[in-house]
Amino acid sequence: MYFYLKDPKKNISHCQSNTLWRDMVIERAEESLSNTFRFTEKYEMERCTIPVTFSDDIDWDSIPFGDNEWCFAFNRHTFLLNNAKAVAITGDKKYRENWIRLFEDFFHRSKLSGKTRNLSWRSLESGIRIENYIRSIEIFSGIGLPVDDATLHDIEIFFDTHIEYLKECHTAFHRLSNWGVLQDHGLFLASLYRNNKEAMEIALERLDEEMRLQTLPDGMHWEQSTMYQAEVLHAALDTIIVGERNGVQIPEALKENTHLLASGLARSLRPDGKSYLFGDSDEIDMRDIIASAALLFNDGELSYFAEGGLDEEFYMSHELDSRLPREKKPADLSFVMKESGNAFLRLSENRAIRFHAGPIGSGHGHLDQLHFDVYENGNVIITDTGRYTYTDSKERYELKGGKGHNTILPQQMDQAVMDDSWAVSSFRSPAFGDFTADGDFKLVSATDFSHRDRGTIITRSILALGDEFVIIADDISTTEKNEVTSFIHLDSQTAISGKDGFISAVKGKSAIRISFIGEGTTDIAEYHLSKHYNEMESSPLIIRKSNVENRRLLVTIIALGDEEFSYERIPVIKVLSGTSLPEEISFGVSLKGKDNEYIAALISDEYPSGGFLLGCGKAEAYGRIFVMKNDEPAKVIRY
Repeated sequence: MYFYLKDPKKNISHCQSNTLWRDMVIERAEESLSNTFRFTEKYEMERCTIPVTFSDDIDWDSIPFGDNEWCFAFNRHTFLLNNAKAVAITGDKKYRENWIRLFEDFFHRSKLSGKTRNLSWRSLESGIRIENYIRSIEIFSGIGLPVDDATLHDIEIFFDTHIEYLKECHTAFHRLSNWGVLQDHGLFLASLYRNNKEAMEIALERLDEEMRLQTLPDGMHWEQSTMYQAEVLHAALDTIIVGERNGVQIPEALKENTHLLASGLARSLRPDGKSYLFGDSDEIDMRDIIASAALLFNDGELSYFAEGGLDEEFYMSHELDSRLPREKKPADLSFVMKESGNAFLRLSENRAIRFHAGPIGSGHGHLDQLHFDVYENGNVIITDTGRYTYTDSKERYELKGGKGHNTILPQQMDQAVMDDSWAVSSFRSPAFGDFTADGDFKLVSATDFSHRDRGTIITRSILALGDEFVIIADDISTTEKNEVTSFIHLDSQTAISGKDGFISAVKGKSAIRISFIGEGTTDIAEYHLSKHYNEMESSPLIIRKSNVENRRLLVTIIALGDEEFSYERIPVIKVLSGTSLPEEISFGVSLKGKDNEYIAALISDEYPSGGFLLGCGKAEAYGRIFVMKNDEPAKVIRY
């Protein structure tokens, strides 16, 4: 039976050339010799860098720091896999003996019960840890140090217990949750290892349905979290890869939905292959998982997105001579996923925008309607603020709520009610609007109805002019006088300067200049930023407050890079009559960069009085958004 590697020692020898990876593996294994544990693996869902030591017996249901997630991470047993890798790296049998000691301790002292079902035997962890056991067993056998017969016998009993338990744990919740895919992946692996064909068929039937229910037609996972999309994708890919290596017939629909989910994930990543902090997500380089999908599905487009991603995670599942299919660059690198409410605008090789306005998804979704990120030359310089914790705490609400996102809030009222760390009520679905990617010009828009009951509706349009300028236009309609607040969160260690509505922001080689148009006040504050679970830092927050009565178009101009630029407001007029459109529904501007000059006109509503042909400087057109680059003809982006 062949699960992952034909020659584990050869692959691990290759991987340890990355000294950071090698040191992490040895350090985690070495710590576990003295019953000290922490969780720092690449895809660890709840990282914890603070070591916890058990001076006496290990308490497998321990909850340090008041966070159940520590117990859950602990009981995925990644420390066992690190011990197995450490034997292959060093040849020191003490890690093998430690593996046996820790396994036998759990096997004999942590029993499935009413209490442990919610802790050390939670079904999600029970499913996830099976992979770590099988990988460990395969490594030991592959390096000529298989576990002894007595331990192997206990492992078989252990797996049989998991099979029966995981067969039992399947409700409507699991069918639509990432839990279902992750734990049924474990059920599949355990059943294959134990040659339990009945349980294996159950696992495949469930996985087939779960992937069908959870994968949206646009390729995104319905829970609105990049990280959990990656976890689900890994489980589905691993099921197919291991199954096919062992002659198991995999349902075609399962393969199709897995392929679709891989394409959605690939298109949603930053230009450097890392994940945005979308929903409950950490910053992770995910190109390895895209590479696995490219290899499995012989997909050249996935190879393009996986470039540079053949890391240790990839080579722990694939042979060293694996070759991805020839890269095929997509015709356009800007994508819209309307079912999930996501758009990704690629402005150039090193500049991109992410925009969200869609369903909130599961408890892993955030109150982030109309949120946008700006990736500029290696950094997400305008960023989401992450997640940090799942505890029912002030930090959880501040990062999950609207103020933790780059959006706009009337009276600083949130977009829904957060009932607790997971549940949300009074949520109003937004309406996704335009998406255009027409050469140098890109547009995305959506309308937020969160505040409709309080008489306010907000439509945000984001217009990109080449890779030089981004215009954010917020059309506010309200039945009463309102103070609206726009939030712009900058990456940590970003240096900011400026005043009176103009802000310069620089981090390393990344730079932007932000200009707020019209009356309003601008303040700078500090806010939380969490790029990994349990890790918090401080970052600058720009707060822009504006008064709105009845109708107002609030405009922000973002110049990308550190090149000199200038702008001048110009009226939008009716060519026939020469009359100007009201400023509360129109905005015109001339923007000059180093090499190009742009004219842009944005009109919120049709305004038939006085003629239909519109003008803005030397640009003339019939449409509600039109642009002009240098002396080229004006181009209509929205009619």
